[in-house]
Amino acid sequence: MILQRDKVKKNPFQIIQNVDELVEMKKKSILITLDLWEAQKKLITKHKFNLGLEIASDQSLGPIKNDLHYFKLIQFKFITFKDGRPFSLAKKLRRSYNFKNEIRGSGHILPDQYIFLLRCGFDSVEIEEKNLETWLKFLEMDKGIYYQP
Repeated sequence: MILQRDKVKKNPFQIIQNVDELVEMKKKSILITLDLWEAQKKLITKHKFNLGLEIASDQSLGPIKNDLHYFKLIQFKFITFKDGRPFSLAKKLRRSYNFKNEIRGSGHILPDQYIFLLRCGFDSVEIEEKNLETWLKFLEMDKGIYYQP
């Protein structure tokens, strides 16, 4: 389930693991890994998809900084909740690379990190449905007091 601020929406993106799955795709929105993008960029760009890219928190934006126009979604997968690199990467995407499309968090994220994700440029998070109430409670607790630059 995708939480965008306080709105729940279905995830339109289907993750694919290899380019052979492109032929079978009936959905128009796909999510690929950075490794797959680097290996098969030419083949992937021949197809007409809403393209999303998943970047693990231990990967860099360097390989895609000139390719951002291809992506409707950049999804940062947090390897552990203690890894804050995606916060900085999202901020860099917005401020330095002027990325206007959706930035999403997934993986090991805690609900109390939600307001900070939003402040750093994330638009949405992928959560388990059973945790929705908790995520929304943390969002409601945000009184707009900013101490992050």
